[in-house]
Amino acid sequence: MHSIIYIMRHIDIGGHVDIPYKKVGITGSGKATLTSRLQQISNTKSPIKAQCVAAWEHSDARAVESALHSFMEESRVEGEWFLDKEDTLVERMQPIMSLIGAKPIQIEESEDSYTKNVIKKETEARQKSDHILLGEVSDLLDKPLRSSSRNSGPTFFSEDKELTYYVNARKSGKHHLSIGRSKGIFEEIRDFLETNGYDVDQSHKGHAKVLNIGTSIIADVINLIEKGFRDS
Repeated sequence: MHSIIYIMRHIDIGGHVDIPYKKVGITGSGKATLTSRLQQISNTKSPIKAQCVAAWEHSDARAVESALHSFMEESRVEGEWFLDKEDTLVERMQPIMSLIGAKPIQIEESEDSYTKNVIKKETEARQKSDHILLGEVSDLLDKPLRSSSRNSGPTFFSEDKELTYYVNARKSGKHHLSIGRSKGIFEEIRDFLETNGYDVDQSHKGHAKVLNIGTSIIADVINLIEKGFRDS
């Protein structure tokens, strides 16, 4: 019986090719079955290896897989493989899987030194990019805010408004700005930002977020909140 939904990708262990595709599939129960499926897809004598990046358990994995495939039809490349140019598929699927009660499976780190090296380089490149973005946004803020570069991306802390601004960076340069600690005041902050011309969405956790905006707009939104929210 199929009970695992997984997301898999191919990586070039030589580090020369960026492969923007993800496979969304299902397999039997248990981590051993997931591992064997990974080995089946990955050719051990090829520099292109398969890596599982996320997996969940669900009693009706086949129905979930079918629904996900239909949902992502426009990005289908071939069979169960989909274009994930922004590398955000796992992130986008997490709230869906949580909503349907799918149980996350902890993915074990690869023991392959080549694969480990590729993942390390990817992490270092993302951290460098996030650090640059943090500096660019900081330079555009009207007043300095305490900041840090976390795994989730550049983060700014407002003690005055008691809010936290999380920047979820995208390769396209169109980033997402999430406003942490805004769940209890979502409608108020949504109305304030929409009055000033910004479209506001609500995350599955209930806080406000502004999607697909560039660096300067991120700073503009933060400046607007810091200067005018609840001050009028």
